[in-house]
Amino acid sequence: MKKRFIFIPLAILIVIAGVLIWACELRHPFGMGLSAELLASLEPYMSESGGPGYKGDISAQTTNTYITKSTKVMVFPLKEGNDYYRIPTLVQLTNGDLLAFADKRIGGIGDVNAAPIETVYKKSKDNGKTWSQEVRISPSTSDRFRSYGDGAYCVDRKTGNIICLVVGDQGFLHSTPNNPIRTRLIIGRNNGSTWDDPIDITDQIYGANCKDPDRKNWYGVFTTSGNGVQLRNGRIMFVLNVRKSDKASPLYNHVLYTDDGGDTWNVSKGAPGISKNPSRGGSEAKIVELNDGTLLMAIRPEGIFQRFLAKSTDNGETWGEMEPRSELPSSSSNGDIIYYTSTLNGFDKNRIITMFDSRPWSGVGGGNPGNPKLYWSYDEGKTWKGRQMHSGEAGYSSLAILKDGSIGILAEIGGAWNGPIYFMRVNMRYLTSNEDKGPFYTNQAATNNNSKVK
Repeated sequence: MKKRFIFIPLAILIVIAGVLIWACELRHPFGMGLSAELLASLEPYMSESGGPGYKGDISAQTTNTYITKSTKVMVFPLKEGNDYYRIPTLVQLTNGDLLAFADKRIGGIGDVNAAPIETVYKKSKDNGKTWSQEVRISPSTSDRFRSYGDGAYCVDRKTGNIICLVVGDQGFLHSTPNNPIRTRLIIGRNNGSTWDDPIDITDQIYGANCKDPDRKNWYGVFTTSGNGVQLRNGRIMFVLNVRKSDKASPLYNHVLYTDDGGDTWNVSKGAPGISKNPSRGGSEAKIVELNDGTLLMAIRPEGIFQRFLAKSTDNGETWGEMEPRSELPSSSSNGDIIYYTSTLNGFDKNRIITMFDSRPWSGVGGGNPGNPKLYWSYDEGKTWKGRQMHSGEAGYSSLAILKDGSIGILAEIGGAWNGPIYFMRVNMRYLTSNEDKGPFYTNQAATNNNSKVK
């Protein structure tokens, strides 16, 4: 009898310990080592457009046969009637379909507070060859003080829901704690066929009604348009552009995140340091998760024409210094960064790709963008190579990985900061002039542990 009574609590303790160890791994997979079993269990949280990289099968044979040069399809015109289209975002859904989002700016091309803005999308089921009719996901509006623009998006790989954040009502530079620019959440379900009514989450972020004693005094906040990122632990994350005083600068890049699919939202304690760019700080930025769990933020700085990078080692709560990168010249335009392939998933190389308007900068002249360039890194952001994707003026751009493993680009091309929104499709063979033959699995075990994109 005594032995039985000893055995029962011992068994319970063993079970509890096992659960705790599993929970620690799930919270930060690399804290206790990454097993193939754990990697497979985290599959629902893995984003093909964020760390830890693409999860589909890109075989050597497929790499040699899919598209080897750029193609260009116009998805949204610059102007249709009296309305304009700006701010592209390309999103791949869990079923492989593509959604191309844009601002529909009613009666003028101005930003939030200058024109009424609606959020619309078109869908492609064939890797971007053809696109559906336009679908509006925000309420219809004719009031510039009730807009839904500058959309930021992330697909929750656990649920398949599309998390969309839009801003409106007050302009960023006119915003105050008592009259803030508003952030609203719109959730898409059933592969984008249904959309919830917008929910105002501004008070969770900042402004006079925010419970946080510091953030209640912030003057203006908006989420960086384009793609957010879902981390391996399931956290969904976007970068905030923060104006903390009544002055226009400097700006800070705090992180907005949710751990419950959008029900509640939190803001990081810290932001990348701006001592190397103190007068302007950091504007629109994007995040990618590296193999060891470190987060890399690529920042569009204000008034300095090169990209800045910063890192976080605690899931985005605090950040290091913004580091200027001379090999990433930038016209100060918004663009995505995504983890393309990771050796953790059995691929031959780590590949991170980013794209933005880029040109050599002499420090004089105007600040118009031009010559959009796609860059890639094989060493998780330490060094970069690039290729020009268009000759001439362009604007914002977005990236996604297609269901066949090729790279999709959605970009404003043809004008300074704006233009018709085009879709392009490329691969590594094209980008590197055949130096990189393209990603393929080198580890059969990794191949077996990765589910195929459907």
